[in-house]
Amino acid sequence: MKAILTSVENGEVSDLQGVSFLGRSNECNVLVDDPKVSRRHAMIRQQDDGFWMFDLGSFNGSYLNGSRVTAAKLLKDGDILDIADHEFRFGQTGVVATEEVVSETDRSTVALIRSKSVVILVSDIQGFTALSEQLSPDDLAQVIGSWYADCELIMDKYGATVDKFIGDCVLAYWTEVNETTLTNSILAAKDLVDSCNKIYDQKKEVFDSAGKTFGVGVAVHTGRVAYGGMSSGEFTLVGDHVNLTFRIESLTREVGKEVLVSGDFVEAAPFMRDLAEDLGIQQVKGRVVPVEIWGVHTFPEPDQG
Repeated sequence: MKAILTSVENGEVSDLQGVSFLGRSNECNVLVDDPKVSRRHAMIRQQDDGFWMFDLGSFNGSYLNGSRVTAAKLLKDGDILDIADHEFRFGQTGVVATEEVVSETDRSTVALIRSKSVVILVSDIQGFTALSEQLSPDDLAQVIGSWYADCELIMDKYGATVDKFIGDCVLAYWTEVNETTLTNSILAAKDLVDSCNKIYDQKKEVFDSAGKTFGVGVAVHTGRVAYGGMSSGEFTLVGDHVNLTFRIESLTREVGKEVLVSGDFVEAAPFMRDLAEDLGIQQVKGRVVPVEIWGVHTFPEPDQG
């Protein structure tokens, strides 16, 4: 599956990558040289069901078919993106593959699927539905867009791969399980919490007027998964341990902890015993076997080297 953006103004065509940024920074894949455009204005990310558009908390907003983008939007062939009055037409070729069967006579490239232990992180905005109801579209777009942008930067900083954004949730992973990746995953969790505090401080009047706060729950777990090219042009992570990480994250509201790790994670990272509280065995939705949960209260010092 391939996609392009075509400038309505001059017909210039830009090929979209797995992650493409739009803005006036020279680092952006699609450069829009206009002072009304933010440095990193918007993002288009390829996920397993197509290409999604995200506003990155831009000052003047991003628009899709005339409507302001306040959360991630799945793009369709022919959609019009408006970035500070600069219009782009989204074009897509190929279809999303929901199932791929490769026969012995198939001469196409065979997807390489790996099975190994990884570190998995899931983070979810708490009370997103209530925020959507209480905040204006402009405020909501800047808040959620800033969160999307920070997620990308934080995961890149700590060497994680962002598998996908799912509305108000992010799934990321590290393909090695060692002291460095285990430590980095906890530092990433801390930065995600700190990012929400920063965004809240920046928009304090907006949140206070709506009677809302802004925070996330984060779960970190380790286990064996399958990862690789699950469909044409898509690299993703699947398996029971992925589902379990989502379930653990949902417990953050129940136990009143922003960051939770599993017993499996603590077993792999014994240093966490001094940084987290054992919350015992917890039953999670959709699973017969309960899971051991730890609540993180202290974070490791980042490597200054």
